[in-house]
Amino acid sequence: MNMMKTILACAMLAVTAGCRYAPEDGDRPATSDGDTRDAAPFPDVQLVLPDTPCMVPKNAELLDALALFAGETEADAAFNEAERKANPEGLRLCRNSLFLRWREADGTDKWWLLMTSGGTWRDADGMSGWCKDRARDVRECFMVLKARLAQDGRSIWLVCNPHTYTYNVICRFDLRNNAIRVLGDGDSAEEQPDGTILIRGKKTYLYDGNGESLGAAWYDEWITPDGTVVRKSKPTRNM
Repeated sequence: MNMMKTILACAMLAVTAGCRYAPEDGDRPATSDGDTRDAAPFPDVQLVLPDTPCMVPKNAELLDALALFAGETEADAAFNEAERKANPEGLRLCRNSLFLRWREADGTDKWWLLMTSGGTWRDADGMSGWCKDRARDVRECFMVLKARLAQDGRSIWLVCNPHTYTYNVICRFDLRNNAIRVLGDGDSAEEQPDGTILIRGKKTYLYDGNGESLGAAWYDEWITPDGTVVRKSKPTRNM
């Protein structure tokens, strides 16, 4: 990790739980009581970021109140344009990148590129073969749909498109050791008061008593942060 520096999270993520954010007017993140003074929800957490901020991303879309954005690098934009030209009417790959925005005290913004296609992050230890394959898919053509900083401030929960055209995958990116862990398929990862993670929209297939397929169905699953399943809801064919 050449030219890297450690930055305290309290210097970047100046919000508290339950905050609001109004991106259209450019205001600083505000706490739930409307106070825009800096707060330090994770004072003991350190994030590792590149020394040099990146360019402002194209088509930036706010993913999380803690200033995580999906946007396009120049390489992403060129890739997407080439895909549109090659497949104007059919299925095509699309990619974006994950950015973090740091708003300075004087109101100016700095951007850091956290994750992008071909990224130098490593695969977490202990993943199954299926999860390793999906981690490879995510790395080869990165496309983040949702992102949220974990409550302990040490990792980011991600929903990524692996371009299988049938499901999305839940990932956890560890900010301390630059590692990604794919935990399975699903459409959201929501931390619960009991410490479990609620994964919504997991896909399965139902069969009748004769073994005939009834088609795809979806269910919710509660897991521990390391991916151990605690409980599941009953599958339903209605999303």
